[in-house]
Amino acid sequence: MTNLHPPPIRLVVVDDSPAVRDVIRAMVEADDGILIVGEAGNGKEAVEMTLGLCPDVVLMDVRMPEMNGIEATARIMVSCATPIIVFSSYTGRAEARESIDILAAGALDVMAKPDLASEEAVQACSIELRKKIRTASRVAVVRHIRPSLPRDAEWVHPDRDDGRRFRAVGVGSSTGGPGALRELFSNLPATFGMPLLVVQHITRGFAEGFAEWLQQYTPLQVRIAGIRDKAVPGTILMAPDGRQMEVFPDGTVSTESREPNNVFLPSADTMLSSLALAYREDAVGVLLTGMGSDGAEGLLKIRRAGGLTFAQNEETSAVFGMPAEAIRRGAAAMVLDPASIAKSLRTLPVGRRRADGCHA
Repeated sequence: MTNLHPPPIRLVVVDDSPAVRDVIRAMVEADDGILIVGEAGNGKEAVEMTLGLCPDVVLMDVRMPEMNGIEATARIMVSCATPIIVFSSYTGRAEARESIDILAAGALDVMAKPDLASEEAVQACSIELRKKIRTASRVAVVRHIRPSLPRDAEWVHPDRDDGRRFRAVGVGSSTGGPGALRELFSNLPATFGMPLLVVQHITRGFAEGFAEWLQQYTPLQVRIAGIRDKAVPGTILMAPDGRQMEVFPDGTVSTESREPNNVFLPSADTMLSSLALAYREDAVGVLLTGMGSDGAEGLLKIRRAGGLTFAQNEETSAVFGMPAEAIRRGAAAMVLDPASIAKSLRTLPVGRRRADGCHA
C-alpha cells in the first residue's frame, strides 16, 4: 500500500540554552510533520551536525559560544546549503542588525523568540514557527550566496537616445534580499540623482534594525518612510512594518496602514504600481531575489508605462522566484546581477519633465 503521508521535515535546532531548546522541542513536537533530528549548542556543532545529518531545515540562534550564528550560517551555505531560519532573542536594534547579518549570509527568514514566561506568546510563536519551517523546507537554496558577477558581466547600457529622464527607482525584494540590497546600494554614489523606494519582506519588528544595518553599506541616506513623506534624491525610503507604501506625482510618499491587496504588507506590487502611475516612462523598477511573485505585476506596469525595468539574474539570486515570475511575464527589460544593475542606474539621465514635454 502506498504511504499517503509525506516523510516529516527533518529539523536541526541550534541554541546555546538547553532551556530554550526544551521550549522549541515542545513547540515543534506539537506537529507530527516536523521531526527534530539533532540539537546543537553552538555554531561549530551546528555546522558539523548539518554536514552529518543533512536536515531539511536548520533553526539557528545568533549569539553562541565558540562560533556564532552568522559564521555558522556562512559555513553551512558554502559547504551544504540548507534552508536556515534565524530564531533571535530580539531585544533591541543591535540584535536585529545581527539577525540581518545572518540573512545576508544566506539564511531565509528571521523571527523573534517569544517571552518564555507568557504561555500565550509561546503558543502564538509555536504556530508561526511551524509555518515558517514548512515554508523553508520547500525552498531550494543555492549552495552559496555567490558574489555578483564581475562588474561588466552581462551589463548592457540602456538606450540613452530615447529622450527619457528618469525620476525615481522602486526596488522590491524578499528572501535573500538583504545581501542583494547591500550589493546594489553599496555600488551607488552619494550623488545619485534619484530617490529610491524599497519594499523588503521581513519579519515584523526588524524593519528599523534592517534600515540601520543597510546604512553601514551605502553613502545614501537610509530611513523608514513616515506616514507622509517625500521622495528626494540621495535617499532610500524603506517601507515600514505593516503598511503599504505608495508614491504620487509630486514625490509625496504615503505609508497609510490599510489592508493588503495580497498576502504581503508591505507589498512590492503596490509600491511599484504606484510608481508606474506617478512617473510613467520616468520610472525605474527593480525586482530582486525572493520567493513567490510579489512585484512581478508592478514591474510589468512600469514597463507598460514606458519605464525601465530590471530583474536579478538566477546566478546571484538566493531564491529565483520573484525575478523569474517577472521575466516570465515579460516585465524585465534587463536581467542582471545587483552590481551591474547599480552600474546601469548610475548612468541613467535624470531630470524633471517640463510642460512642453522636454526635460529640465
